[in-house]
Amino acid sequence: MKTLVLNLFILLSISATAKNKTWACINEKGETVFTIKAINVYDFHSGLAKVYKHTLVNNKWITGYGFIDKTGRVVIECNLKKAQDFSAPVTWVKFKNQDYYSLIDKKGNIIPTKKYKKTGSFYSFQKDICAVYENSKMGFIDITGKEVIPCKYLGASVFSEGLASVCDYNSIKGEYGFINKKGEEIIPLKFIQSGTSSFHNGFARAQVQGRTVLVDKTGKIVFKTSKGNIQGYNHNLIRVFTKSIRNGWGWLNMKNVFVIKPIYDKAKPFNEDGYAIVEKNRLKGLIDTTGKILIDFKYKTVYADYKKDGFYMGVYPNKEHKSLFDSKKDYFDADFKIINTTNYKHVSSAKQGDLLPFTNINGKTGYLNRQFELVIQAKYSRAKTFSEGLAWVLLE
Repeated sequence: MKTLVLNLFILLSISATAKNKTWACINEKGETVFTIKAINVYDFHSGLAKVYKHTLVNNKWITGYGFIDKTGRVVIECNLKKAQDFSAPVTWVKFKNQDYYSLIDKKGNIIPTKKYKKTGSFYSFQKDICAVYENSKMGFIDITGKEVIPCKYLGASVFSEGLASVCDYNSIKGEYGFINKKGEEIIPLKFIQSGTSSFHNGFARAQVQGRTVLVDKTGKIVFKTSKGNIQGYNHNLIRVFTKSIRNGWGWLNMKNVFVIKPIYDKAKPFNEDGYAIVEKNRLKGLIDTTGKILIDFKYKTVYADYKKDGFYMGVYPNKEHKSLFDSKKDYFDADFKIINTTNYKHVSSAKQGDLLPFTNINGKTGYLNRQFELVIQAKYSRAKTFSEGLAWVLLE
């Protein structure tokens, strides 16, 4: 009788919260590698995937984050209050009844650090150093847990082209400059401005006597203009807005001549492919570095990262404020030709991979390749993006 009551109590206690669901981990052939019961599962990074689940330990349900390997083996127990992905050989976690973060390796070993209550992240593009904070002051540690740059700054938590834009925390005027990963001030903290900047193609924005200019990595001014407020530089073009209400966006060349006239209400930077999302009359389109229109101005949102997503996409305006999943949209191939998606309700980003999760008109999910050809039949309740050759699908 006691056992029955105990089991009933356990069942009732877990029913009050989100339940474990059955997830299958599949390969790119659609074969099941293993299954797991969890509330949620996440992408693989460095061979490990974060999971969030209920685990029964000594007749008590423990709910938390942990990590499994590519065979489904639990390598770090699911008892963590918070956890970041292993984008580097180490990551940040927070244990139950702990108000600070701990740095751990892929075996779950704790790497000694100060007791930081706020941290940044290690990234796939920045594995060697990570921002940390003490009393709102920012510094950086390396993967050994050593504080290589003391916590005395405000500014960017990510280095661009080897430099980070920072300001001394105690600065009254807010003078920014740039440091390298050794903490050396490569460009003196002398630019009085309202926020951070970053280097792209060798140049960064800086504020000099109230005017935004471009500087090189020595701090030398290489470009200034009276034709607009400089917002960034890439593909040898300077993005500016020309009106006080942050309107009239266009692009200058280094000779201070408009290559793309300032006719846009809004404009995002050119991506690495040389395409920029621009807006006119509350509708967005896509242009190249010559100003040629590639996607017409008829969408409320445009997605333009073909390398990551596997498509370009335009989402139509709607009065019902529908979600992206439910909104009407057009998908475009690499040549900006509309793809026939009659049989699909939604196609998700490949996130740099080769396969795209899709949902058919019956609500089932499967996978397409980048040519929008069927690879894995739509038979799952939910399908997540592939990472490191594996993907999660929901079986219930």
